[in-house]
Amino acid sequence: MLPEAEYEERKFTMVVYRISETEFSVLSLNSTFGKPKQYVVKWVGYKWICSCPDYAKHSEEIDYACKHIEAMFKAVKKIAWSRDGIEVEVVRKYRRFNGNGRNGRNGRSVEAEAVKQNVEMTA
Repeated sequence: MLPEAEYEERKFTMVVYRISETEFSVLSLNSTFGKPKQYVVKWVGYKWICSCPDYAKHSEEIDYACKHIEAMFKAVKKIAWSRDGIEVEVVRKYRRFNGNGRNGRNGRSVEAEAVKQNVEMTA
């Protein structure tokens, strides 16, 4: 594992709205793309899924949770059945960018990589 100095934290602010018991709308106010984006997080069969590109890239990983799913988990404790959204902040650690403008994990957070390594070690 690389020294802590090679990682940076990014904070994402999101507003989570409950659509139904198994579906949420997540508005990412400061998304990776630089402008607000809205995604849907819902329970399908046996896991929570998200409509974001990051989740689509990792959808085969049974225990993967993108930052929108993480935001939904944080908000669900407070949201009840209110029509108002709940603002939450999600913090992720990313590897610092190298000279070519890309990071060493192709944008994967440290948490996502750690989960993947744990799954591989137990398999």
